[in-house]
Amino acid sequence: MKLLLSTFLFAVYIFLPAQKINLSSDLSQVASWENLIMQHDLLNVDTIKAKSFLEPLKNRNTLGDQIIYDALIAKVYAKNFDKINATSNSLFSKSIRNAVKLGDQSLEVWSLLNYAEYLYNFRQMTEALPYFMSVTEKIENMSYDKILFPGESFSKIGFFMGTIGDNSLAVTYLNKALQYTKPNTSAYAMALDNVGIYLMNLGNYKGAEKSITEASVMAKSIGDEVRYAKTLGNLAQIYEKKGEIPRAIELVRQDIVISEKNKSTQNTMFAYTLLARLLIKNNQITEANEAIKYADAIAKSKSYFKINELDILKLKLKILNLEHREDEELEVRRRISVLEDSLNKTDGVLPLNQANWLMQKRKYQHNIVATKKELVREASLKNVIFAITGLLIVLVLFIFIRSKNKLKETQLEKERKIKMYEDMKRRNEQKLLDANKTLDAQIDFLKEKNIQIQKLREEIENFKESGSTFVEKDRSKLHDLLQSHLMTEENWLNFRREFEKEHPTFYKILQKDFPEITTSNLRIILLQKLGFTNSETAALLGITVDAVKKSKQRLKHKLGAKYDVLFKMMVSEN
Repeated sequence: MKLLLSTFLFAVYIFLPAQKINLSSDLSQVASWENLIMQHDLLNVDTIKAKSFLEPLKNRNTLGDQIIYDALIAKVYAKNFDKINATSNSLFSKSIRNAVKLGDQSLEVWSLLNYAEYLYNFRQMTEALPYFMSVTEKIENMSYDKILFPGESFSKIGFFMGTIGDNSLAVTYLNKALQYTKPNTSAYAMALDNVGIYLMNLGNYKGAEKSITEASVMAKSIGDEVRYAKTLGNLAQIYEKKGEIPRAIELVRQDIVISEKNKSTQNTMFAYTLLARLLIKNNQITEANEAIKYADAIAKSKSYFKINELDILKLKLKILNLEHREDEELEVRRRISVLEDSLNKTDGVLPLNQANWLMQKRKYQHNIVATKKELVREASLKNVIFAITGLLIVLVLFIFIRSKNKLKETQLEKERKIKMYEDMKRRNEQKLLDANKTLDAQIDFLKEKNIQIQKLREEIENFKESGSTFVEKDRSKLHDLLQSHLMTEENWLNFRREFEKEHPTFYKILQKDFPEITTSNLRIILLQKLGFTNSETAALLGITVDAVKKSKQRLKHKLGAKYDVLFKMMVSEN
């Protein structure tokens, strides 16, 4: 039916230029609007003829008709100016305002999507973003049979998502578009082709090649030569990824021939740019230079091709580097700098801006969700606040009481440990007295002290990290207890006396043959004679292990050859 209508309208336009739009009333509301829009979209006219053709729509003067009229005329102005213009901006905005006023979701989504697509086509990506996000939010909350041209609508959203780098979401929307698009049509081949592109960007080369190949076969079978040419270029990119450069070059050359034949300027530019890139990789620099010239000439013909010109200049710079033409690089670099500045200021599609757009998208979606939640709970907000406040007070009291009890438990545990260490110290001292302070008893006593010293040091470190208000008091108690475990002068005299009884010969030789030995040396020697390690010796004497080692080194230096004699005496049994 659409084909018959298209043929009829085309004939009418050629032979009867004054023909007016057909205001059929035999269709449902959505179908009626689609019929009106489709009649206009089939024509390629200037603003005067468009206004004349749409005059019956304007004269009927319903709000729905006015919404459609303003949007369609805005499209004609955009096409004729071939750039962002004040008239189109005003008409698109008016169409959106009236659609919101009418309260019809179908027309509201359609009018928003028209403006979003207009901004997207002229590379105003940041400005287009909120409109696309508004459309996605609304479209997901309405029945799809209420959407005007659902296949086309999902395709537009998918293309935008792919452009800003959200390839996964682009594939999702384009797959939805395929569900609502008639197979074996240009629209279906276009959606299928672009699914392949975004799958390729996601690294799914197998799926990408399958999708693009299907689109290529379909486009060729229905006579859509431009789409067929595009699929050849897209397949070439897949072969490029695979490293099959000669095969990719062959496909792009076919793409160029068909695109030039059909006067598809933009696709011709894309194809020449891709060809130049492939030729550089294939070390065909002279031919790459020629391809660059063709692409550059097209890129400079339209202001919204600046991003493409930037890509082309970067390829040109690569060629200049390969040919060592440093004298020409400066001019190219200057132009690249100008373009990058311009694109940043005018919202060009720079990869560096993609993250920012995606962030805005997420932020916008978050604001939508937050606003909806705010509206839902507005009526009971006070009660919710009171309830939350009450719960917070109870929670704070619970935490305070629990923390206080926990603090008391912690302090009691610390005091219990301190008392335990004090009791253990008293028991060990009493055990020494009961054993008449023999050397064996002294050794056991000192070994036990070493264990207690180590435990006390660990407890002191734990107290430092506990964050308790009682830390300083408890640490002081533990420190005093630790000091009491160290070898006092009285303990030393008792120990030395018992050692002399058990090892009289060793002790006399020390006194007679080693007069250089100091009291501090003697303490270390006697303890290590009994098998105490450096760390145990250091702990008992209240010094560091390094201090023990340095003392032994100094003694070795002082005694010279006599140190070996002393060492043998220390390790030998008496």
